[in-house]
Amino acid sequence: MTRDSQRDWASFDPENIPTKADASELETFLVEVGHKGSLLDLGCGNGILSRALAARGYRVTAVDINEGAIASARESVVSFHVRDILSTNGLRLAAAPFSIVVCQLVISVVGGVAQRARLLQNAHDSLEPGGWLYLSASGISDDINSGYARLYDEDFAETGEHGTYFSRDSDGEILYSTHHFTEPELRALLEAAGFEVSRVTVNKEASSRRPDQAARFLYAVARKPERILRKNVTQRRKDAKKKKRPPPQNLWVALGSKLG
Repeated sequence: MTRDSQRDWASFDPENIPTKADASELETFLVEVGHKGSLLDLGCGNGILSRALAARGYRVTAVDINEGAIASARESVVSFHVRDILSTNGLRLAAAPFSIVVCQLVISVVGGVAQRARLLQNAHDSLEPGGWLYLSASGISDDINSGYARLYDEDFAETGEHGTYFSRDSDGEILYSTHHFTEPELRALLEAAGFEVSRVTVNKEASSRRPDQAARFLYAVARKPERILRKNVTQRRKDAKKKKRPPPQNLWVALGSKLG
């Protein structure tokens, strides 16, 4: 795949950044989690969802690569920042770590396999141990929508990946690449990033950009394991025991062992 997704989204018209109006699965997740802690909206666009989450009582930090979108969103109680969510140097946010990370459809449009993995790594690194990730993604829909089947086939020569196609404007100009996931594919990516996957729900709904057409959407709920810290502490103790030598009977014995 030759498309530069970071450049695509950095230069995208802030007023036309696509978003998903239906947040019923997110609502269900928030009710299940049940607490109003710190929350990171990863790839927030113009901040519509970020502000709605802040209105619910969350301490929201929101990031996006699009400077225009962040500039238009900043007059809010939300802490907005321009960040590359695919940065290999992390997100460098003072409010981290977070109790919750929300990533609404972003993973479908960030680029190829490496970019998706990087996004999930940054999400994982931004969470406190035991913190929750809510992630939505577009799902493979060629069996319920012949239009998507055609798009997958037409763009395969350039994307090299089934389920990936180019989203275009009304004049046929490419806007960005989009990937539609299978459930096992998304689950495997989350697990590879270190998450414990609680569930992946697959729904048949109306397409975001084509509301008169059917499409699948995937909703994943995953957790950063709490046991990471306990495991690290246990391992450090084991390593310390291995390195520890029996105490010498006197100073001369110790010096002799070092000099001789």
